[in-house]
Amino acid sequence: MDTWQIIHIPDKPQVPPDQQPTVNVYAAVIELKLANSLVRRLNQIAPLENLRHVKRVQKKCLEGKTQLSVILCLACENETESNSIPQDVQELINSYQLSSYITKVSKYAPLSKEEWEEQCKLWPTSYHPPTYNIDGITGFSKEDAEFIFGFMKYTIELMKSSDSSVSILSFHHVVFSCLY
Repeated sequence: MDTWQIIHIPDKPQVPPDQQPTVNVYAAVIELKLANSLVRRLNQIAPLENLRHVKRVQKKCLEGKTQLSVILCLACENETESNSIPQDVQELINSYQLSSYITKVSKYAPLSKEEWEEQCKLWPTSYHPPTYNIDGITGFSKEDAEFIFGFMKYTIELMKSSDSSVSILSFHHVVFSCLY
């Protein structure tokens, strides 16, 4: 009797923790008392939509003093600094007399504690361990898995009887495809 198995295929290819892709962002050192109001305003005018895993503020201890830096916005590649900062952000920089600089942050959310530790060397990120069973599948019960296997077997039988191919589709991609 054949043994069926459901395996998890990650959304992004795995890379060594120290070779994760990065993106450039504009950041600025800020005074501690300005952090709350600046972060609130920046979240309104320049939300970090594709960088939700990246923390907006970085806290460092330099020579016994706390230094805060805030991400202002994404930096456009291959452009000069003044041309790629949105007008609203530039006005905020001017009104608080901030000095912006470009730094790198991790492009993707960490999938492991090791990735998270490497990412935090660049800029702090959030890490939420996966809620699915890391050893294999994405949380299917035994009954669910048997139900899925039944459909897979049925698909293969349909394919064998039709002399062509059969595919099972989910909303975004092919889940199972078979040529005979």
